[in-house]
Amino acid sequence: MTIEEILIRTTISFILLYILCRILNKKLIAQMTFFDFVAGITIGSIVASGVVARDVPILITLIGLISFCFYAYISNIIAIKSFKGRKVVESEATVVIKNGKVLEGGLKKTLLTMDSLLTGLRKKGIFNIDEVETALLETDGTVSVLKKPAYLPAMQKDVFNIQLSRGVGQAFIIDGKILKKSLELLGKDEEWVKAVLKDHHISKFDDVFFAQIDRNGIIYIDKREDYS
Repeated sequence: MTIEEILIRTTISFILLYILCRILNKKLIAQMTFFDFVAGITIGSIVASGVVARDVPILITLIGLISFCFYAYISNIIAIKSFKGRKVVESEATVVIKNGKVLEGGLKKTLLTMDSLLTGLRKKGIFNIDEVETALLETDGTVSVLKKPAYLPAMQKDVFNIQLSRGVGQAFIIDGKILKKSLELLGKDEEWVKAVLKDHHISKFDDVFFAQIDRNGIIYIDKREDYS
């Protein structure tokens, strides 16, 4: 393939890709779902093949690119026009914490681990899970959080109500398993865990899905229960 041919292919592909992206609007970037992510990669692959693959006629590449973008555009129209179609095309947000309780069913449905959920909460500035009233895993993979009233940002009337920092919450049970390294950091042992569970009327480690303690000694325990 000559340099001139590469330049021609690149120019044609660039102009068409620019036009198609303007038609698709900014959704692939601003509200990227898993489907949008895959669609973006596919579009890039089609363009790359058309530019460097000599055995693929440029016309075939353009037809493939236009067809794929057309289907992506139609899927967006379906999502806008039809509520049921939107659920099929874009899925919907999944509740993973409700009324302060972690929903294991929601985690399993989204293939989200407890560690991943904690990471998403930390990115929202939440280091203690008992501050959360409701949390949803959005279709773009981000976690949306509604804090409990006591932990909402302070208003002018609250500026003099200063509380001690709770620090970073330390988990010591996840999915019924005791985190021994966490206990070492806390200077605690399994007997302490048993005493804590006994105070909360819990007899077995396996009955606990998640347990955490903060710097002030406030303990949060989520039992292995789901409420839809």
